[in-house]
Amino acid sequence: MGAGGSHSSTGPTLLASVKAVHDPKDTSWHPPITYALCVAGGGARAFSYSLGVFRALSDLNLLDKIDGIASVSGGTWLSCIYVFAKTFKGSPVSSAQLLGATAPPTRAEELSMSKLQELQPAIASGLAEGDSDKILAELAVQYVGREWEVWPQVMSRWLLRHFDELGSLDRCLAQDEAHVARITARNPSLEPKSFLTPRPDRRQALVMCGAALAPVDRLATKANAVVFQMSADYVGSPFYPKNTQVDYQKAPLCPCDACCYQSCKTMRTVGGGFVESFAFGGTAPTKGSEQKGGTDVAVGAPARPFSLPCAAGISSWGPGGALNESELVADIANIRQLYWPVTSPQLPMPQAAVEYELADGGCVDTSGLLSQLQRKATRLVSIVPSDAPLDAAAVNGPTVTVESFKPDVAGVYDALYVLFGYEKPGTGRLRQNDQVFDRALLLPIVRELKVLVDAGKPAVLKKTLQVLPNDWWGIAGNCEVELIIVVLEVCREFQDLLPADTKQELAKWDGAFPHFPYYKTVLNNLTDLLGLTWPQVNLLAAQAEYSVKTNAALFQELFAA
Repeated sequence: MGAGGSHSSTGPTLLASVKAVHDPKDTSWHPPITYALCVAGGGARAFSYSLGVFRALSDLNLLDKIDGIASVSGGTWLSCIYVFAKTFKGSPVSSAQLLGATAPPTRAEELSMSKLQELQPAIASGLAEGDSDKILAELAVQYVGREWEVWPQVMSRWLLRHFDELGSLDRCLAQDEAHVARITARNPSLEPKSFLTPRPDRRQALVMCGAALAPVDRLATKANAVVFQMSADYVGSPFYPKNTQVDYQKAPLCPCDACCYQSCKTMRTVGGGFVESFAFGGTAPTKGSEQKGGTDVAVGAPARPFSLPCAAGISSWGPGGALNESELVADIANIRQLYWPVTSPQLPMPQAAVEYELADGGCVDTSGLLSQLQRKATRLVSIVPSDAPLDAAAVNGPTVTVESFKPDVAGVYDALYVLFGYEKPGTGRLRQNDQVFDRALLLPIVRELKVLVDAGKPAVLKKTLQVLPNDWWGIAGNCEVELIIVVLEVCREFQDLLPADTKQELAKWDGAFPHFPYYKTVLNNLTDLLGLTWPQVNLLAAQAEYSVKTNAALFQELFAA
């Protein structure tokens, strides 16, 4: 049987809950969400900038008011540690220690080079050691022939290494100890110690967003790739894209051959709901009638646990979308898991599990915001870790209109502009189903941001926006949301406050802060593919913290209702 072949259950089974999600108006499938924090992708840059937002919201006593967190890629790196980490290097760790909060809070004026090195928030300990190249090289040798396992291992040995049980690939996920007790009562073969649960002081429901690209050896397109959502309790994809099945064309050996395989298509159901996290990755229910959802559904036991390193790895596997364009490369490197859909009266035919290529949530939505609109959040904070400055001519040029505006040329981060119906060229080929806001509103918003940047202010705006229906994502729309966007841009006001030695380093072309504040997603430092130094992490986090606190009134207003 080929890698993309179907799999039937002949081995051990588990009893798990299967949750059907078909109706965009239904709210019973998720906990109530009013306030949501959307933590976009962008590697260590997104991690560091979002760290400052978390810390500021915590200091303003607003972080604990958030009902849901949606994270993508580097945003997931930060969020999963924040939600799950109970110990650090063998000792209990507090929220303040995780986030690097000080009493009183460190001011920009105090951020000398020595202070930036001294501050070492536990949450960033894995990515600030400067050894990601070494770890990747070791794993590449160790996993020859199983290259698709390397990236989750990177999450374990690099990002999560100092958080004890978080780095284990042998621990299933569960919501809390009561959930573990229910699971093990139904499945005596599972040991309670084999589970990882969030910290008991975290009320936020975390959704780590990845992408279900296509079955192995099939091509992902804008007409079939969907979000893949991973939480402590459930894993899967809600709703059916446009409420129907999708076609998967055979993947070409290389992208230039794609036209040769257009007639080689397979139709499948994708989405429709979730299975409990501990049971994800096995074969479909042994009784076809139970694939439509229920409790105590007998499903095939996964060959290995669906662990936190696996979830973080899927959410941040950035090359996945591009690698999928070549069957040869994707078959070597792309993460894959057995996956089966949840059926319904609309799409009732049971389907066996097949191996799917799974990748970075940014393949379908870099912002994470769409998953929270699926859950009816009405007051949202969206962190936008831009990778380039806004271009004055492309934003305010005399010929720029709503119709002619090109946000990618203007330096707008794609996490933001695809939500307004603009398409990302090239590698953004899968992000063409994401519109939830009126296209005409983006240019005025970007111009407001540019005014703030030009004045030296933090790029933070609060807007009331009408949500448009989106049947690809199962978003009912026709409602209003209050949205604060926290955009990474140069903030002169913040930089002017810094000590002289830090300003001097910022001014050097070969100084301690290359590309600040737009750190590269990879190779910001030539000897460290993925990570940043402590001063780099701390300075960007401090700018984000300053941006939020300078606009504290906006956030307090958002969370006042």
